[in-house]
Amino acid sequence: MENWLAFSAAAIALLFVPGPTNTLIATNGALLGWRMASRFLPAEVTGYLVGITGWALGLAIASRYVHSASSVAAIAASAALLFSARKLWTWNAGRQTRVSSRARDVFVVTLSNPKALLFALTIMPHLRQGDFFAALPYLLWLSLLILAMGFIWTMIGAGIAQRFQRFASSHLFARVGAAVLVFFATSLFVTTLLRAFEL
Repeated sequence: MENWLAFSAAAIALLFVPGPTNTLIATNGALLGWRMASRFLPAEVTGYLVGITGWALGLAIASRYVHSASSVAAIAASAALLFSARKLWTWNAGRQTRVSSRARDVFVVTLSNPKALLFALTIMPHLRQGDFFAALPYLLWLSLLILAMGFIWTMIGAGIAQRFQRFASSHLFARVGAAVLVFFATSLFVTTLLRAFEL
């Protein structure tokens, strides 16, 4: 996805979808306020960058020895996204954790976020081919997008979303997010099958 507009649109859509990292960031915003919670955003950026580069370069190496390594990883990512979608579909604000997390917690959750694998497999250009320097401008731009989306989720957690409660409930918002995750999972799964069978 070397087109900058398409890359930006796909990245923003995926980053904005509710998930484990966004839930954690929003919770920090609700408990600590946006100024304090914003200090955790660099940990989110670091978690994504380490996860994306690790998956992309790791799969590039694994593919040299196991021909279907990327297909297996893609199917695993699809399953992880569907699992996350199921949790979002039954999301209940009353069940969310009330304990704020430190930067290390944000980093660990983001590192294990299936979105990082999805970025590595379908959105981030050049990295799978091992061309880190060609991918660097995209990684830098992605870092800014991560900060922007993270800040939005921090503000949502800090109370901005309350202004829109009469228009849409958090339950509805979570279900829309679940539907988007299902779309990404299905697209990834179908694309993987088409490539595997060369259809």
